[in-house]
Amino acid sequence: MATNTGTVLVLITGTMTFTNEWLQTKEINWKIPIATLLGAVVVDGIAQITGGGGTALGLMVLIAGAATPINGKSPIQEIATVLPTGKPTSKNLQKVS
Repeated sequence: MATNTGTVLVLITGTMTFTNEWLQTKEINWKIPIATLLGAVVVDGIAQITGGGGTALGLMVLIAGAATPINGKSPIQEIATVLPTGKPTSKNLQKVS
C-alpha cells in the first residue's frame, strides 16, 4: 500500500505542533495527537478519491500549522529564535588586508 503524501504532511504538522506546544508550556496536550490522527484519516480518505486533492490539503495544513501561533509562538517563530539571523556583527567580521 502506497503512502499518501498529504497524510504524511498532516502527520508532520501534528508532530511539529505537539513539539512546539510541549516546548513552550512543558505540558503534554493529548488533544493534538488525537486531532492529528483524525485529520490524517480524513486527508487519506480524500486522497483515495482524488490523490492531488489529498496532497494539496496536506500542504495547506502544513503551512497553516507552521505559521499559526498557539499559546505564544508559531513553530516558524520558535525555529527562528534558535537559528542565527545571518546579520554580520563586529565579532564575525574579519579585516581583509
